[in-house]
Amino acid sequence: MKPLTPALRKEAVTSLEQFCAENFDEPVGNLAIEALLDFMAAEIGPLFYNQGVKDAQARLQGLITDLDQDIYQEPFTYWRRKR
Repeated sequence: MKPLTPALRKEAVTSLEQFCAENFDEPVGNLAIEALLDFMAAEIGPLFYNQGVKDAQARLQGLITDLDQDIYQEPFTYWRRKR
């Protein structure tokens, strides 16, 4: 998995800092927040990534299954249209 851009990483750290501030009695330092983010990205991130891939595959498979109905062209219609 590609690492986050510095801007996205900063936003993620800021979000985690806010979450910790609102939900925990003890303050959580920036170093701990960054370590938590790294752990979550390495350990739990692949779960969400793999699920996203499965969801995309299922969506594409559905589109492919419907493709023949969506673009089907009726043959031998020249004489019917001519009348």
